[in-house]
Amino acid sequence: MPERPLLILPSPGEPVRRPNRTSGGGKIHMPGRARQGERLTPRFETLLRSFEDQRTRVQGGATGIVPEEVLVFETFGPVENFIAAVRHIPGMEWLGEIEEEGLAPDDDFFVPDKEGHPKDKPLRGRLFLIFSNQRALREMLSLWQRWLDGEQLPFGLGKWKDVFSLLRDIRPWGVQDRLIETGVLEDWQERVAYNEEVIPCEVELWYRQTQEHRTAARVRITQLVQNVQGQVLSEATVPSIHYHALLVNLPIASIALLLDPANHDVELVQCPQIQFFRAAGQMAVFTPEENAISDSLGEPTAIEGEPVAALLDGLPLQNHSRLAGKLVIEDPDDFTGLHNYTARERRHGTAMASLILHGDIGANEQPLSRPLYVRPILVPDRHPWNSASRREAVPEDQLVVDLIHRAVRRLYESESGEYPSAPSVCLINLSIGIVDRLFEGHLSPLARLLDWLAWQYKTLFIVSSGNHSSPIRLEQADLEGSDFQEAVIQFIASEGRNRRLLSPGEAINALTVGALHQDAAEDVLPRNMVDPFVDKELPGIINAQGMGYRRTIKPEILQAGGRVIMREPFVPAETPLYELYTGAMPPGQCVACPGQTEGDTTKVWYTRGTSNATALTTREAIKLYDVLDELRAAAGGELIDSIPRAIWLKALLVHGADWGSAGDLLNSILRTPDNSRKFREYVSRLLGYGAIHADRVAECSEYRVTALSGGLLLAEQSHVHRFPLPPSLSGRRGWRRLTVTLAWLTPVNPQHQAWRRAHLWFDATNDMLRVGRSQSDSNAVQRGTIQHEVFEGDRAAAFVDGESIEIQVSCRADAGALDDPVPYALAVTLEIAEEVGVPVYEEVRVRVQAARVRV
Repeated sequence: MPERPLLILPSPGEPVRRPNRTSGGGKIHMPGRARQGERLTPRFETLLRSFEDQRTRVQGGATGIVPEEVLVFETFGPVENFIAAVRHIPGMEWLGEIEEEGLAPDDDFFVPDKEGHPKDKPLRGRLFLIFSNQRALREMLSLWQRWLDGEQLPFGLGKWKDVFSLLRDIRPWGVQDRLIETGVLEDWQERVAYNEEVIPCEVELWYRQTQEHRTAARVRITQLVQNVQGQVLSEATVPSIHYHALLVNLPIASIALLLDPANHDVELVQCPQIQFFRAAGQMAVFTPEENAISDSLGEPTAIEGEPVAALLDGLPLQNHSRLAGKLVIEDPDDFTGLHNYTARERRHGTAMASLILHGDIGANEQPLSRPLYVRPILVPDRHPWNSASRREAVPEDQLVVDLIHRAVRRLYESESGEYPSAPSVCLINLSIGIVDRLFEGHLSPLARLLDWLAWQYKTLFIVSSGNHSSPIRLEQADLEGSDFQEAVIQFIASEGRNRRLLSPGEAINALTVGALHQDAAEDVLPRNMVDPFVDKELPGIINAQGMGYRRTIKPEILQAGGRVIMREPFVPAETPLYELYTGAMPPGQCVACPGQTEGDTTKVWYTRGTSNATALTTREAIKLYDVLDELRAAAGGELIDSIPRAIWLKALLVHGADWGSAGDLLNSILRTPDNSRKFREYVSRLLGYGAIHADRVAECSEYRVTALSGGLLLAEQSHVHRFPLPPSLSGRRGWRRLTVTLAWLTPVNPQHQAWRRAHLWFDATNDMLRVGRSQSDSNAVQRGTIQHEVFEGDRAAAFVDGESIEIQVSCRADAGALDDPVPYALAVTLEIAEEVGVPVYEEVRVRVQAARVRV
């Protein structure tokens, strides 16, 4: 137990009804409405004819099914009002909706127009409805056309005037949506170029509410796949997240046909039950090719206890000297045998396990003493065009959502009469992203799955934001030092739309991690290489950027991910292009790796990226788990046990996050008069809540005191927590900081566009300390499942002994009914400058203990 352990605040008592306010969210921006008479869509007759043509093409199929039509309603502004108006119209089934990009009009300030001002991109939405009632379809389109033509709507239907004023267009869901915008064509073209005879792909269906409709869709698509001599390999349905997909094999002849735009009237790609075609096996990782170096390992560490973290990744080299005896590996799908997973190919999983257990080997940290549970979900990708890149990927005969669903359920539930694999696990490391699925404003199926699994099993998914390793082009040559750094930062910021999160990094229950430009390697660069940054607290140049779903702060935290350096151009240019170095030599983080021969188990090399940062975050979470164990044994057993460990760890990891000097630096480089009003929200795309400092929340110091609390709340309930003020601080000038972090997991509602059923938030009476808001935006912090706020000041504050900072935590339903109590964790830290000379820890500790005795 540390000399100054964390404190446990007194119980807040019974919840109070009726929170002070009903919502903690920000205002909705409404950029404009369609004008009556303005033609924003094809004429009614043309649109209706497109549906009739579709019906004629597919009605003659073997099943004789008359297809239902999926309409896309494109809106100006958010879609809530439109949903309320149409949800209960007979003959229409609501499927879901998207707030386009999830961005406010000026969120793209990083992408200026020709005059250097931010592009004004209105917030738009897309809502999807299925029409099984053709009469309802005709009536809807007729009303829409009459409204566009400026005609009076029939008596009793005047409400549609307000609905249509929010619409930009009505159109059918088509080939462009299913096929062209998903990136699957590029994958098919690559495979056809290498003459693959059979090409797998994922067919994602519109999720229907009834089993009858889902069965009919599967039968219809199976028939269409067989018509082109293809085969349906498997089906996966997860009703809790409205997911339904088929894995199919298509012969090269049919793929070649589909690649021709002239053949896009093929029944398969026109099938209205299909939402998307996706490339198979796209959750992939890349590792370096260069030779490894020998490792010098000290005394082995004893392993004890149960695993509390699981690694879903590639198969590690379990007999590596750094990993031997420390892994609990389960491979129920026999990926090792079926895919001939050789020792030399076990690269990414070996690196991630090494980072979790040992950290950056160059930092010479103490290894963890807990075992690590590992479930392989990747195998070697043996395609000829990938042989040089040593890619490991999800098997092409597996749907990734189904694979991860089964892997997580096996941890906690009995299977075939066997006990759960690792019910002690409360952390799941997922250092992988789907390379062709950038976040586009709506939650991907895998993100939805993680959100649901997190609530179902009260586990914390620690997920990488994703890497973007495309070259960096600067607008000026011959830059050095801080000028070079500034140019790189400006380029990365301007590329925000091309560097979005990779699925499942947008999951709102997950903790998403970006990389810091830091490692323990020496400052010696390979020949012809340049370090992009002078300052080492900046986010890595490889990071995917936020925001997340409904503009949540993503990634939430940054952790050291290794320095990514750049290769100097071979040919000088006015606008030089720098390739990123991805080899195995330093700088970077030193990790275990396979040797050149099967029996070589003592090699290491250097890697970097958000995968590394995610693994190191999991390592810190395991260490904090042990801190909670110590605290539970010493003082806070009842409180610690009442809240799932996953929620405690989520709160503690973020509680130590801070923008540091990076916030000031980005402010000096990127802030303009046009973006200054919302700059805190803008810069969160790059920094999230900042770099984590887990050691600062593991224990307290004389001038820094951290206290924990928590509870369970139903909708429309509140708790009030009291943090006693140190009386000797009253009247003293000097820097002080109050940090408050609230974390929870939310149940989800796949039938509601808000998705998050539970919205919790806190209000703190910080005025007694004379501190003001710093760092993150006050609205952005309340959109996800963690609210982290920093308040700073240096003015003298007057208060008397016995006064406290009151922190009210409230709960409301956000996406339909909220029937379950929601557990939450709260962390509060007061820190002062050492020169102020007030022993805040001792003064707060005495008053917390006295208050707990009174309670």
